[in-house]
Amino acid sequence: MIARTNELSLLALISFQLIFAGCIVLPIPTGEDKILDGMPVTEDQLKFLKVGVTSRGEVISHLGNPSLIWENARMFAYNWKMRSGILVWAGGGGYTGGAGILDIPVNYALLIKFDDQDRISRFEKTKRPFYKQYGDFLRDWVKEPEKSKTEENQSK
Repeated sequence: MIARTNELSLLALISFQLIFAGCIVLPIPTGEDKILDGMPVTEDQLKFLKVGVTSRGEVISHLGNPSLIWENARMFAYNWKMRSGILVWAGGGGYTGGAGILDIPVNYALLIKFDDQDRISRFEKTKRPFYKQYGDFLRDWVKEPEKSKTEENQSK
């Protein structure tokens, strides 16, 4: 919810700035009504995922090949984008001008980490913030369990 509010606030700020520069930008929320890229993973598809039980092979047989396999981190990523709105823009100056409509995407990922026996050790369906690079997003997610284990050990 906070990320969505931040995205809309940023779009509103850009809109006001561009209006005063001779341009108009209007974001229009549409709800997540259109797949822009990839294949969404539904809640029903997640029901078979069990930590410590579901194997790497079972994940592939149920969900197909992942968008990304990160072998060193023992991780799969299934990525897709949904449209959450459209951005209508128009601008001009003098005798020239232009206009268009752009999709406003939301980046989703199903991230799955495996243990040494190729069983799921962790999984999460999540949104990637628009301001975060994909590689940084994945590295941060992979580090989370290690970080929390380290903090637990330090507090003892």
